[in-house]
Amino acid sequence: MWAQLMTLLGYESFGAAGGDVGGQVSRYLALDYPERVVAVHRMDAGLPIQPDSTSRITEEEREWFSAAAEWKTSEGAYGAIHRSKPNTAAIGLTDSPAGLAAWIVEKLRAWSDCSGDIEQSFSKDEILTNIMLYWLTGSIGSSMRMYHANAEIPLAQQRRRVEVPSGFSLFQGDIVLPPPSYLARVANVVRVSEPPRGGHFAPFEEPELYAHELREFFRPYRTAKGV
Repeated sequence: MWAQLMTLLGYESFGAAGGDVGGQVSRYLALDYPERVVAVHRMDAGLPIQPDSTSRITEEEREWFSAAAEWKTSEGAYGAIHRSKPNTAAIGLTDSPAGLAAWIVEKLRAWSDCSGDIEQSFSKDEILTNIMLYWLTGSIGSSMRMYHANAEIPLAQQRRRVEVPSGFSLFQGDIVLPPPSYLARVANVVRVSEPPRGGHFAPFEEPELYAHELREFFRPYRTAKGV
Protein backbone atom coordinates (compact mmCIF):
# COMPACT_ATOMS: atom_id res chain seq x y z
CA MET A 1 0.00 0.00 0.00
CA TRP A 2 2.85 2.41 0.77
CA ALA A 3 4.52 1.60 -2.56
CA GLN A 4 1.22 2.18 -4.36
CA LEU A 5 0.80 5.49 -2.55
CA MET A 6 4.23 6.65 -3.68
CA THR A 7 3.33 5.74 -7.26
CA LEU A 8 0.11 7.76 -7.04
CA LEU A 9 2.12 10.70 -5.65
CA GLY A 10 4.47 10.49 -8.62
CA TYR A 11 7.58 9.04 -6.96
CA GLU A 12 9.18 6.09 -8.74
CA SER A 13 12.03 5.98 -6.21
CA PHE A 14 11.97 6.93 -2.56
CA GLY A 15 13.52 6.35 0.84
CA ALA A 16 11.79 4.71 3.79
CA ALA A 17 12.23 5.34 7.50
CA GLY A 18 10.68 4.27 10.78
CA GLY A 19 11.04 2.59 14.12
CA ASP A 20 9.26 -0.34 15.76
CA VAL A 21 6.34 -1.20 13.45
CA GLY A 22 7.39 1.57 11.06
CA GLY A 23 10.84 0.05 10.92
CA GLN A 24 9.38 -3.30 9.90
CA VAL A 25 7.16 -1.67 7.26
CA SER A 26 10.24 0.09 5.88
CA ARG A 27 12.14 -3.19 5.96
CA TYR A 28 9.52 -4.99 3.89
CA LEU A 29 9.34 -2.10 1.43
CA ALA A 30 13.08 -2.53 0.86
CA LEU A 31 12.75 -6.32 0.61
CA ASP A 32 9.82 -6.29 -1.81
CA TYR A 33 10.66 -3.15 -3.85
CA PRO A 34 14.48 -2.94 -3.88
CA GLU A 35 14.41 -1.34 -7.32
CA ARG A 36 12.41 1.59 -5.94
CA VAL A 37 13.65 2.05 -2.36
CA VAL A 38 16.99 3.84 -2.56
CA ALA A 39 17.80 3.55 1.15
CA VAL A 40 16.23 2.60 4.49
CA HIS A 41 16.69 4.26 7.85
CA ARG A 42 15.60 2.45 11.00
CA MET A 43 15.75 3.03 14.75
CA ASP A 44 16.01 -0.66 15.61
CA ALA A 45 16.37 -4.09 14.08
CA GLY A 46 13.21 -5.48 15.62
CA LEU A 47 13.17 -8.23 18.19
CA PRO A 48 15.94 -10.83 17.78
CA ILE A 49 15.36 -13.52 15.17
CA GLN A 50 17.50 -16.62 15.56
CA PRO A 51 19.45 -17.26 12.32
CA ASP A 52 19.23 -20.60 10.59
CA SER A 53 21.38 -23.49 11.77
CA THR A 54 24.05 -22.87 9.13
CA SER A 55 24.92 -19.42 10.47
CA ARG A 56 27.44 -18.78 13.23
CA ILE A 57 26.29 -16.57 16.08
CA THR A 58 28.82 -14.16 17.56
CA GLU A 59 29.32 -13.86 21.29
CA GLU A 60 27.80 -10.36 21.31
CA GLU A 61 24.74 -11.70 19.50
CA ARG A 62 24.43 -14.54 22.00
CA GLU A 63 24.54 -12.02 24.86
CA TRP A 64 21.95 -9.87 23.09
CA PHE A 65 19.61 -12.83 22.59
CA SER A 66 19.92 -13.60 26.31
CA ALA A 67 19.26 -9.98 27.32
CA ALA A 68 16.24 -9.85 25.00
CA ALA A 69 14.85 -13.03 26.57
CA GLU A 70 15.23 -11.50 30.04
CA TRP A 71 13.51 -8.33 28.85
CA LYS A 72 10.64 -10.38 27.42
CA THR A 73 10.19 -12.05 30.81
CA SER A 74 10.11 -8.80 32.77
CA GLU A 75 8.51 -6.41 30.25
CA GLY A 76 6.85 -8.52 27.57
CA ALA A 77 3.51 -9.43 29.17
CA TYR A 78 1.72 -6.80 27.10
CA GLY A 79 3.03 -8.41 23.90
CA ALA A 80 1.82 -11.87 24.92
CA ILE A 81 -1.65 -10.44 25.55
CA HIS A 82 -1.65 -8.55 22.26
CA ARG A 83 -0.62 -11.66 20.34
CA SER A 84 -2.88 -14.19 22.02
CA LYS A 85 -5.97 -12.47 23.52
CA PRO A 86 -6.14 -8.95 22.03
CA ASN A 87 -9.93 -8.68 21.99
CA THR A 88 -10.28 -9.56 25.68
CA ALA A 89 -8.05 -6.74 26.85
CA ALA A 90 -9.49 -4.37 24.24
CA ILE A 91 -12.98 -4.60 25.76
CA GLY A 92 -11.82 -3.27 29.11
CA LEU A 93 -9.53 -0.60 27.63
CA THR A 94 -12.23 0.62 25.26
CA ASP A 95 -14.67 0.85 28.18
CA SER A 96 -12.37 2.71 30.59
CA PRO A 97 -10.42 5.87 29.79
CA ALA A 98 -8.43 5.41 33.01
CA GLY A 99 -7.52 1.87 31.99
CA LEU A 100 -6.54 3.00 28.50
CA ALA A 101 -4.40 5.79 29.95
CA ALA A 102 -2.63 3.37 32.30
CA TRP A 103 -1.93 0.93 29.45
CA ILE A 104 -0.39 3.61 27.22
CA VAL A 105 1.37 5.79 29.80
CA GLU A 106 3.16 2.83 31.38
CA LYS A 107 4.98 2.23 28.08
CA LEU A 108 5.66 5.92 27.47
CA ARG A 109 7.34 6.05 30.88
CA ALA A 110 9.20 2.74 30.68
CA TRP A 111 10.52 3.07 27.13
CA SER A 112 11.39 6.76 26.88
CA ASP A 113 14.67 8.34 27.93
CA CYS A 114 13.19 9.97 31.03
CA SER A 115 14.82 8.18 34.01
CA GLY A 116 11.36 7.40 35.39
CA ASP A 117 10.06 10.98 35.17
CA ILE A 118 7.77 10.90 32.15
CA GLU A 119 7.41 14.68 32.02
CA GLN A 120 11.08 14.93 31.08
CA SER A 121 10.09 13.51 27.71
CA PHE A 122 6.45 14.49 27.19
CA SER A 123 4.15 17.28 28.31
CA LYS A 124 0.77 16.41 29.81
CA ASP A 125 -0.92 17.78 26.70
CA GLU A 126 1.18 15.48 24.50
CA ILE A 127 0.37 12.47 26.67
CA LEU A 128 -3.36 13.22 26.70
CA THR A 129 -3.40 13.84 22.96
CA ASN A 130 -1.79 10.45 22.37
CA ILE A 131 -4.37 8.74 24.59
CA MET A 132 -7.28 10.59 22.95
CA LEU A 133 -6.24 9.39 19.50
CA TYR A 134 -7.04 5.87 20.69
CA TRP A 135 -10.03 6.82 22.85
CA LEU A 136 -11.98 8.87 20.30
CA THR A 137 -11.43 6.37 17.49
CA GLY A 138 -11.91 3.24 19.61
CA SER A 139 -8.79 1.80 17.99
CA ILE A 140 -6.87 0.18 20.85
CA GLY A 141 -8.26 -3.21 19.80
CA SER A 142 -7.11 -2.96 16.20
CA SER A 143 -3.69 -1.77 17.36
CA MET A 144 -3.39 -4.92 19.46
CA ARG A 145 -4.60 -7.33 16.77
CA MET A 146 -1.64 -6.31 14.65
CA TYR A 147 0.57 -8.31 17.04
CA HIS A 148 -1.49 -11.42 16.34
CA ALA A 149 -1.13 -10.91 12.59
CA ASN A 150 2.61 -10.29 12.84
CA ALA A 151 3.09 -13.50 14.81
CA GLU A 152 1.80 -15.40 11.76
CA ILE A 153 4.63 -14.16 9.50
CA PRO A 154 6.75 -17.20 8.51
CA LEU A 155 10.24 -17.39 10.00
CA ALA A 156 11.78 -17.48 6.53
CA GLN A 157 10.29 -14.05 5.83
CA GLN A 158 11.62 -12.68 9.09
CA ARG A 159 15.14 -13.89 8.26
CA ARG A 160 15.36 -12.16 4.87
CA ARG A 161 18.30 -9.74 4.63
CA VAL A 162 17.79 -6.18 3.40
CA GLU A 163 20.26 -5.51 0.58
CA VAL A 164 19.18 -1.90 0.07
CA PRO A 165 21.63 0.54 1.77
CA SER A 166 20.53 0.73 5.40
CA GLY A 167 21.21 3.09 8.27
CA PHE A 168 20.44 2.75 11.96
CA SER A 169 20.10 5.43 14.63
CA LEU A 170 20.30 3.58 17.94
CA PHE A 171 18.95 5.95 20.56
CA GLN A 172 20.58 5.09 23.85
CA GLY A 173 17.38 5.16 25.90
CA ASP A 174 15.74 2.56 23.67
CA ILE A 175 15.06 -1.06 24.60
CA VAL A 176 16.99 -4.15 23.45
CA LEU A 177 19.72 -2.35 21.46
CA PRO A 178 21.17 -4.69 18.79
CA PRO A 179 24.94 -5.26 18.44
CA PRO A 180 26.78 -4.37 15.20
CA SER A 181 27.19 -8.00 14.15
CA TYR A 182 23.42 -8.53 14.21
CA LEU A 183 22.80 -5.38 12.19
CA ALA A 184 25.25 -6.63 9.57
CA ARG A 185 23.49 -9.98 9.54
CA VAL A 186 20.06 -8.53 8.76
CA ALA A 187 20.92 -5.55 6.54
CA ASN A 188 23.42 -3.94 4.18
CA VAL A 189 24.60 -1.43 6.78
CA VAL A 190 26.19 1.78 5.53
CA ARG A 191 25.77 3.97 8.62
CA VAL A 192 25.17 3.48 12.35
CA SER A 193 24.87 6.35 14.81
CA GLU A 194 24.17 6.56 18.54
CA PRO A 195 22.32 9.80 19.35
CA PRO A 196 22.94 10.97 22.92
CA ARG A 197 19.28 11.48 23.85
CA GLY A 198 15.99 9.76 23.15
CA GLY A 199 14.42 6.38 23.68
CA HIS A 200 11.99 4.09 21.91
CA PHE A 201 9.75 7.01 20.98
CA ALA A 202 12.62 9.24 19.85
CA PRO A 203 10.74 11.04 17.03
CA PHE A 204 8.15 12.03 19.66
CA GLU A 205 10.70 12.74 22.40
CA GLU A 206 13.43 14.43 20.34
CA PRO A 207 11.91 15.46 16.98
CA GLU A 208 14.72 17.85 15.99
CA LEU A 209 17.40 15.28 16.78
CA TYR A 210 15.53 12.61 14.83
CA ALA A 211 15.09 14.95 11.83
CA HIS A 212 18.84 15.60 11.93
CA GLU A 213 19.50 11.85 11.82
CA LEU A 214 17.27 11.46 8.76
CA ARG A 215 18.90 14.36 6.94
CA GLU A 216 22.39 13.05 7.60
CA PHE A 217 21.55 9.57 6.39
CA PHE A 218 19.49 10.37 3.30
CA ARG A 219 21.54 13.33 2.00
CA PRO A 220 23.81 11.30 -0.36
CA TYR A 221 20.87 9.33 -1.72
CA ARG A 222 18.92 12.47 -2.55
CA THR A 223 21.77 13.77 -4.68
CA ALA A 224 22.50 10.39 -6.22
CA LYS A 225 18.95 9.43 -7.20
CA GLY A 226 17.13 12.75 -7.22
CA VAL A 227 14.69 11.51 -4.57
